[in-house]
Amino acid sequence: MNETTRVVMLDPDWFGDVAAERTHFERLLDDVVVEGIDCADEEIPDAVGAADLLLSHYTGVSAESMDATGCSVVSRYATGIDGIDIDAATDRGVRVTRVPRYCNDEVGMHALSLAMAFVRGIPTYDAAAVDATWSFSDAAPLRPTSDLTVGLLAFGNKGRATAEKALALDFDVCAYDPYVDDVAIEAEGVRSVGFETLLSTADILSIHAPLTDETEGLIDADAIARLHDDAIIINTARGDILDEGALLDALDDDRLRGAGLDVLQREPPSAENPLLDRDDVLVTPHAAWYSTRTARVLRRRGTEIAVKAYRGDKTEGLVNPDVLGQ
Repeated sequence: MNETTRVVMLDPDWFGDVAAERTHFERLLDDVVVEGIDCADEEIPDAVGAADLLLSHYTGVSAESMDATGCSVVSRYATGIDGIDIDAATDRGVRVTRVPRYCNDEVGMHALSLAMAFVRGIPTYDAAAVDATWSFSDAAPLRPTSDLTVGLLAFGNKGRATAEKALALDFDVCAYDPYVDDVAIEAEGVRSVGFETLLSTADILSIHAPLTDETEGLIDADAIARLHDDAIIINTARGDILDEGALLDALDDDRLRGAGLDVLQREPPSAENPLLDRDDVLVTPHAAWYSTRTARVLRRRGTEIAVKAYRGDKTEGLVNPDVLGQ
């Protein structure tokens, strides 16, 4: 380690400043400098210079950026690690960390809130009220939750939190996750199903999978065609899992009741994105994780995990633990 540890937050505008991170790092390390430098991955080599730790909320970190900065830790202040070259980091002995489990309840609540808006016809009623109509039939028919199935794509921590809340609202719940044992899924009161059954069964398809080569574009035109008419798609995971063009086609053809999207393929979206100007689409700004509690926990816990990795200690959230033995 250098005498002075240099920490660079790559997207400081996300919270507006790095004051909280600076406070936490100064509490844990004796001699540390924490800076915010807003730059994209390809700009890191020129913009950042030498750094011991790179912190990121959304910004990717490539092999070239690791080499240019000489960093020993890349810390994602979030759950997902897409955009960070894990293989390159492992080859170089760079420790990659994330913050697991900090916002499960918030994401579950957000997913169900988006779903319930369509289940109760809120966007339709709101648009009708603006047009000066005033009838319960504007959004009819509306089915009770006990008649509806929430289908979860992935059953990790956030999928489980969503399932718990959906069951409390009297939904039927099923889940597809090839990496979770059927017994573990069914122990939560959720039916374990295959991918095709998930699509053919779900009244509400709620996406909770990480973005990987396997899941990128998984919910495409073919998958959407397998959903039954009047289905609802909710995405609080990653935008690239859902094909936005295929979603628009299905909405234009009235084959879906609506879509609730907390994530998009391009963030922030272009003003011309056609998803932003529809009564059958609700868009939120990648905010499902957020509450005043999670904001505090994320910044504190993300720093604690990053420092442990920097010191070479075992810690939760270390994505490539094999580097500790190098």
